[in-house]
Amino acid sequence: MDPSRTYRLAAGFSWRRESFGGILFHFEGSKPDPRLTFVESAFLIDLLELTEQAPLGQIMAEAAVWFRLDEGQCGAMKDFFNTLIEREALVPQ
Repeated sequence: MDPSRTYRLAAGFSWRRESFGGILFHFEGSKPDPRLTFVESAFLIDLLELTEQAPLGQIMAEAAVWFRLDEGQCGAMKDFFNTLIEREALVPQ
């Protein structure tokens, strides 16, 4: 993860809000893809929605201050974005 970069969803990826948070999924053509991610946090879905608007490091830093996140919560937020980047769901813009 490069915190100085702005990210976007990779081609074929989309997300949908759900009562528990949301689902990030990949779909191309007529065949489903096993890259399905359940996001059990509306907060993380809100942050995901911002990834094209500012560098990822700025989004995480501002969220940490604004919501007074503790070290564990900041780590979980960073892990969330790292996982999406590793799965190639988020790519640099």
